[in-house]
Amino acid sequence: MRVEVIQELDPDDPQLEIPWASPAEPRLGYVDLKRFPEEVADLQECRQHPPLAVLVRRINRPESSFRSAKCDVWATTELADDERLDFDMPFKLASYVDLLFDHPELRSDLEQHLKLGERIGQSLRALRVQAQMEIAVRRCLFHPEERWGYYLTIFVHGYGATTAEAEAEWQCALEALGESLETIEQTLRKPGGGYSLWVETG
Repeated sequence: MRVEVIQELDPDDPQLEIPWASPAEPRLGYVDLKRFPEEVADLQECRQHPPLAVLVRRINRPESSFRSAKCDVWATTELADDERLDFDMPFKLASYVDLLFDHPELRSDLEQHLKLGERIGQSLRALRVQAQMEIAVRRCLFHPEERWGYYLTIFVHGYGATTAEAEAEWQCALEALGESLETIEQTLRKPGGGYSLWVETG
């Protein structure tokens, strides 16, 4: 699977606020799925695409080192030129999940977000699926501290000769992402509880 990690840190790049609220749809806003896991079942995207619900629940487990902020899924036949060259498939199922560190200590550390993105990429590039992943490191404003930090937007795109095939490839990549995050987060936990930053060795 092709995986790319990019930095989108310029002022005009996409940014996030936590908690967030939609200016166009006031009823839409941030839901703390770690505190209210039952709310996952009420998210339209998760109801329509159960594999996304599984990933969101894995991310927001009480013991998880991460939490999610937003997500979406869409199907399309509009592919970029590089997608047509790499996959030569007419159908795509795409999704994204905004991923945040659960512990405030890590949220303002750009290096840790870049390391996280690279570790996800390293664990998934050998996956043999008709899919690709883009991991964007972006800026986030955390309320009420009014402190800037970072988060990851993880895009997963699955391709197929039919919509069903595209969904199957997408689901496989999504499941692998969930497994990767659970494995990676083990390195963040201290034996007695709490969190520790990654330390490069060698």
